[in-house]
Amino acid sequence: IGVFASNMGWRDAPLRALAAERLGLPVAFDHDVRAASWAEHELGGARAYDDAVILVIGTGIAGALLVGGHPYTAGGYAGEIGHSPIADGPVCPCGARGCLEAVASAGAIARRYREATGTTPDGAKDVIARAAAGDRVAADIWDSALDALTLSLAQLTAVVAPEAVVIGGGLSRAGGALFDELRTRLAARLSFHRLPALVPAELSGNAGLIGAALRARELA
Repeated sequence: IGVFASNMGWRDAPLRALAAERLGLPVAFDHDVRAASWAEHELGGARAYDDAVILVIGTGIAGALLVGGHPYTAGGYAGEIGHSPIADGPVCPCGARGCLEAVASAGAIARRYREATGTTPDGAKDVIARAAAGDRVAADIWDSALDALTLSLAQLTAVVAPEAVVIGGGLSRAGGALFDELRTRLAARLSFHRLPALVPAELSGNAGLIGAALRARELA
């Protein structure tokens, strides 16, 4: 059952039953980023770490936790990093206020720039480029997104102490503008904590498919 998907408008969707009926085959069902996290753990950026957070930053922000080399799911509710509160606003499509996703996802960065200027950017990458070129509005939006991501990573570091945070999704292609800034800001924010390695995901858009195949092979 897909309990809730804020960006799709799904509630209690019987996805496994629908897929099994349509395909005429047994179907297993999992969160796409959790499947991707397993692929990254087995073959990609998280393969050197048993305790890791996989964070995918795109239209929204989704996450998954690996603890002791195993997915930590809490019945499917764990890993909702994009819906962890980092401020009192804005209102998120999920109905909560101040979710990380509503401030720092690639979709939110582009939306916030459009709302502030009336100009529609060519995605978050364009906003980051405008910030680097001296656009003050773009710089403020990008700075606030980095601050929000840093706060979320600091909370994860203090509570879960991952060895690494593996970041994928469209925003990860910002390279040093994202990773270098997050490393610097996270180190400045924390004290005695073990700082996680911040590394890019390696399997790109195929990670979820590869992770699903790996899981299916394990069950075969």
